[in-house]
This record gives sequence, C-alpha cells and structure tokens, in this order.
Amino acid sequence: MLFINAYIKEATRDKYNLNVDHMSNLFQNLNGATGDVELRFAGKDAYLQNTLYNTVPIVIRGNSHSNMILHTLGGYLGRAWNPEEGCKSCWDDMITIDLKDEESLPKVTMAVYIEKPTAFLEEFFHKINALLYPRSKVNLYVHNNVEFHDKMVSGWIETVKSDYASVKYVTRDENVKEWHARNSAIDYCIENDCQYYFSIDSEAHLDNPYSLKLLIEQNRDVIAPLLIRPYKAWSNFWGAITNDGFYARSLDYMEIVQAQRRGLWNVPYITSSYLLKRSLLDKEDTRPSYIKNLLDPDMAFCENLREKGVFMYVSNRLDFGHLVNSEKFDPTRLNGELWEVFENRWDWELRYLHTNYSNAVSPNTTLEAPCPDVFWFPLFTERYAKEMIETFEHYGTWSDGSHNDPRLEGGYESVPTVDIHMKQVGMEEQWLEILRAYVQPIQLKVFEGYYNDPPRAIMSFMVRYKPDEQPFLKPHHDTSTYTINVGLNRPGIDFQGGGCRFVRYNCSVTNTRVGWVLMHPGRLTHLHEGLYVTGGTRYIIVTFIDP
Repeated sequence: MLFINAYIKEATRDKYNLNVDHMSNLFQNLNGATGDVELRFAGKDAYLQNTLYNTVPIVIRGNSHSNMILHTLGGYLGRAWNPEEGCKSCWDDMITIDLKDEESLPKVTMAVYIEKPTAFLEEFFHKINALLYPRSKVNLYVHNNVEFHDKMVSGWIETVKSDYASVKYVTRDENVKEWHARNSAIDYCIENDCQYYFSIDSEAHLDNPYSLKLLIEQNRDVIAPLLIRPYKAWSNFWGAITNDGFYARSLDYMEIVQAQRRGLWNVPYITSSYLLKRSLLDKEDTRPSYIKNLLDPDMAFCENLREKGVFMYVSNRLDFGHLVNSEKFDPTRLNGELWEVFENRWDWELRYLHTNYSNAVSPNTTLEAPCPDVFWFPLFTERYAKEMIETFEHYGTWSDGSHNDPRLEGGYESVPTVDIHMKQVGMEEQWLEILRAYVQPIQLKVFEGYYNDPPRAIMSFMVRYKPDEQPFLKPHHDTSTYTINVGLNRPGIDFQGGGCRFVRYNCSVTNTRVGWVLMHPGRLTHLHEGLYVTGGTRYIIVTFIDP
C-alpha cells in the first residue's frame, strides 16, 4: 500500500523523498511492456534495452502475465549466455556420471510410446538399441496403440526384453488410452524405485547415443533434448505460449532451432522426449499428470507443471537427434516409407539413397561410360530396389505387353512392355521429385548445356522381363530427350541373360547393378533393344525424361 500511495500521491513521495521510475532507469516491469524492450548484447554481457525511453533497467520484474518472457530473458541476463562464450549457466549444478561404473549409475524408467502410425519406426528402435546406457539399470515401459505396428513392436520387445531390468508392454488389445498409459508409466517408475523417468515418443529419433547420459548430467528437474524436423522450423518445444495456452514464437526460437544459439533454455512446453527427476514424482505438489481440462496429454502435462511452478528446459548444447513427420504417413501401403521423400527426406535418404551417390554427383568424379554417351551411376540402395519390386508386385496389375494400352492417350503403345506405371501405384509425384533432386544434378554434369527445370516425365514405369511372358524388347528409340534405366535385381542370380544393347555402337550393357542408373540420350543416336532374359525375372524402372 505504501508503494501505491507513493505512486499516486505526490505528498507521500515528498515525505519519504521517493522518486517514481517512470522511464525504467532501474526497474522494468514486463507486464504490458514487452513491446517496448529488446534483448541486446555488448561483448560478453547481455542486457535489456527499454526502447521507449532508451534506458537500460537493472531489475527486471514479471508477473503471471509476463512470466514467459521473463523466463526467456533469464536464459541470457545475469551473464547466463553471450555470443562469445555461449551458455555460462549450463554448467551450474551439473554432475558427471561414469558409464563404466555400472553399479553407481542411477536407475531409469524408459517409457516408449507408439500412439500413431509412424514412418521409419524400424530406425527408431535401432536408435533406442544404440543408446549408451546399461540396460540392467533401465526398466522398460512400452505402450503401442497402433495395429499396423503390432508385429514390429512385439518383435522388438521379444528381442530386447532379457536385457532390461524389467519390461512392461501395454498392448493395443488392452485398450488403454494414451493419457492413462503415460500416468501408468510414472507409477511403474515409482514402483521400480527409479531415479529418472525418460519418455520417448516414436517420432523422436535420438541419433546421439549419449543422449540419456547427457540429459542426466545436466541435472535439471525436467529437461528435453532439442529435436527438429530436418530442414524445417518444427521442433519439440515452444518458446512461448498464447494466453489460451497455444503456440507462440519466442524472440529467440529460430536462433535456437537453427543452432545459432546453443545452451539450456527455460520454456513453457516440451514434447516427444524428455527426462524427469524422481524427486518431482514423489511430491503431490510437483508430480505431473497427463489429464487436464480435456487437453491432449502433452499439453496437459506441461500446463500441469507450469501451474506447479516447475521449470522445463530444452537443451541444444549438442545435437541430440531429430523428429520424423508422420502426418501423411499411410500405413495401408506396403513399404510406405518409399513415399516419404517429401515429408522425411533425411530419413528417406539414409534408408534409400546409395552411399556413393554424393561421390557420383561431385564435379571431381568422372562417371563410368560403358557405351558412348551412356552413363552409369549409383542412385538407390538394394533395399529401395527390393521394396520397389515388392510394392509393384503387390499392386499386381501388369499390362499385357500388347500394343493396346488404355492407360495412354489414344490407347496405343508402339513399343509395348509388361509394366506398371508410377501413376498407378500413386508414386508419380514422388518419382518426379527424385528426378529433380537426384537425377537432374547428374544430367547437368554429363549433358553439358542442356538445362530443364524441373525434368518432365510423362512415362515412368517398372518393366518386368520373363522368358514365358516378355523376354526381350525389339530395337527402338525412346520418346525422350534422355532416358534413365534403373536396375532392380541381380543378373546371373535373380535372372539370366538380359541387358541393353545400343545398336549404333554395337555396345551391350549386361552386367547391370542393383540401384544403379543407366542414363542415355533418347532419340536418333541411341537406338537400343532389351536383350533376351533366358531365366528368372528381370525388373527395371524406365523413365522418358523431357519427351
């Protein structure tokens, strides 16, 4: 009341010889003034500038309406972070654990959640297996709510269950809701006398095998590793929230997700993966819950912690991993990851792009040329080739190899093959992106002076050669500026005979390689034929580019 009287009554101020800090020379109240302040740096010092009065206040104050911005500023002010030295406060209260001293390591309950169909789940489990922390000190809790993933999840648990201190698997058949499963996992943690609770959703790929160790050593009550969707601004934290509890962008969000600023950041929302200390779970006034006000479990969890005054941190001191985007993943497709070149390019490339492709596209590499103006380069992994064959055979509607082809405008095919078009399996858009992203750079390298942006392809299809079906293809020119021909299986093993002969040069390529592309001009000079397949089945992908 004294301060109120001092502010509104000049006589009271005179009596106590008080001045009101109207221009924020000493004190900055953030409530209602966030648009008038800027975070700035001078050498090793961070400071807050009041841009309205051009002052530098010493004491910063927040309240229930401005605590979020106060927490953000706390990551910088008081010599917590600066551009020259980075995060100074990151080292406060840190501990060190020795992975070789297994007996002294804290017990962890690791809870794995598969709540929706998820792309690249196989790689997710590989990374869980690769975490460098003794499994004898880990109690594993798994909740799977996706029928499509039943077989993979059950198979993984069967493989690893004997390694962990204990395993609890909550199957889809038990019909346990997500929020209840998450609350149950915390109970499981307490029952097993854990010291930490480590939550991992199926979209969180922990590429850094030291992730768990590093989070424990940071020694915070709640901490998440920064995970982002590669090439995107989407991450597993919010730097700020709106008044109604939804996403808002903080002043430093982009700098954090782009790793321009590395450190430890106090944030209002985390998801996908995080570590909790046991001490939070033991107290009613700090133990989180995943059900509140009909919110989704993550929002309920974070709102619950915020209301209890528990700080949540996200760390990007090091690179921890990334997020998979499963919003468009279709589990009804066989080998659904084949379609993920747009949504999950990072993971798609790791699984399907040949390890030597980067060398092939390098300007310092000379590509193999088995025939004049015919170039050979690696593009796909053997897994890509195998899964493409499986996918097209699963679709199963092969053309009959006759000139009558209702799929084409006019209904006539001059050089028919037994084939399935990319469009038929719903992969045309993805294949055009592969042409743009991975074939075009090779084209620019070997066909100097020819530029197309992007490459156009009306005809892209998988061809099947069999002795009793269509064993060869007569000499012909392709309706293209250039053609690519991708080998999908092994000559001499999966099929006998076969290959491509270029008539003008009397040059044949018969020792085709799985996942390698044969690229050649389409018209005039490169009349070619498909050589006889005498046994087995030969598969290739053919694309006529820029007809």
